[in-house]
Order: sequence, then structure tokens, then C-alpha cells
Amino acid sequence: MTPAARSIRLDGRVIAYLLRRSDRRTIGFSIGHDGLKVTAPRRVSERDIERALASKSGWILAKLDAWSARPAPRTLDLVDGAVLPWLGGEIGLRLDPTGVRTSIRQTEDGLILRHDPDLSGELRVRTLTAALQRFYTRQGQALMAPRVEAYAAQLGRPVRKVIVRDQKRRWGSCAADGTIRLNWRLMGFPETLIDYVCAHEAAHLVEHNHSPAYWRVVAGLMPDWKARRDRMRADADRWVAF
Repeated sequence: MTPAARSIRLDGRVIAYLLRRSDRRTIGFSIGHDGLKVTAPRRVSERDIERALASKSGWILAKLDAWSARPAPRTLDLVDGAVLPWLGGEIGLRLDPTGVRTSIRQTEDGLILRHDPDLSGELRVRTLTAALQRFYTRQGQALMAPRVEAYAAQLGRPVRKVIVRDQKRRWGSCAADGTIRLNWRLMGFPETLIDYVCAHEAAHLVEHNHSPAYWRVVAGLMPDWKARRDRMRADADRWVAF
């Protein structure tokens, strides 16, 4: 179902939001750069939705203000000479439209993305974006897997597998079987924050929760974990590649 545009006055401010109906049992709120989204059960009235919004007005307004103060997510500009986030800094992108197959190589000056000169429109965007994602994923696997394994070794716990992949909502996760998954977008982040995520997920091999005991495990691996976590929460958007 297509979300419907709505608005409500909260503490004297008119707040626009998108309302989506679903089979969920409760009313849920999410806030990001694109504003407030509300997901509600199909049978809940709009009056009840507005009551729920009013009851959470302080939280909603605080979150909206916090998001508005953050830099907007980076969009991928597929032009020759573009720059991409890379390990907390930037890496240049050169486009070489002389190839039959799409490929990327890294040089001292940056990335060279070779592609078919006949690519155009949406197909060009999808093809080049996919090539860049594969590159970030390969490099992420090479960089992050050994770091996770090193933290796991400190804890005396085996890692079944480390997988770097596309994850829309998480930087990392640890499954009950010991498989750790990491987001390829972490390759845009400073290595100190990459290490934080690797330690965070490795600690779940000991405590599969976020209890005080879990955070003690994290502290044993990384005494300054709070500072790293806070920096990640505050500045993550600037390092997300696309």
C-alpha cells in the first residue's frame, strides 16, 4: 500500500509524516533524513494514530531536530573525477569508457572504473554502482575478516565465517552459529570505527545480547569503545559511500 501524506500539530509545530498501513499489531514510528514515518495496523483509526503521535511528541520533535542537524546522506555522483569516502578520507574516481566489461583497479591516484562506452541512462547507473559495491565488498572482506578473527581469538571463541555484504539497516550482526556479517559501507569509515564494529560483533560470540555483561566483554577488547560508538552515531552519514 502506498504511504499517505499526513500532518499533525505537535507542541505548536506542524509536522508532516507518511502513514503506511500494515498487518502489524501496534503503531510504530521511524525518523530519518526523509522525516517521520508512521506504520499502523489497518483497523486503527486516524484519531488513535494522532493520539499516539501526541503522546510521543517530545521524543518525535527531539529526533526530528537531531536528524535535521546531521549532514544529508551522500549521493553517488557517477562522473569522472568524483570522490568517494574511503577509510575515513576520500578516494578519487576516474571513469574509463574504453572497456567491453566493467572492471575496477586501484592505483596510487585512486580508482579507475573501466566500462562499456555504450552504457547510458539507468543501466549505466546500475552497472557502475554494482561494480563499485563489489569493489568495496572485496576490500572489506580482506580488511575486516582478519580483524574480527583477531578479536575472537582474544576471547577464545571461534568464528564460523565472516561475510561482508550489503546490509541496509545494520553495520554488523552475529548469528547464533558464529557467523558474523558486516556492511561493506564500513569501508568508508575511519579504521578506528571499523575496529569498533568488528570488536562489537566479536563480543557477541560470548554474550549474544546487549546486557551489562556484554559491554564488559567489549570493554575488555576496546577500553575506549564508548567514544568510538558516540563518534559513529554522530558522524556516520559523512562516511557512507552510497
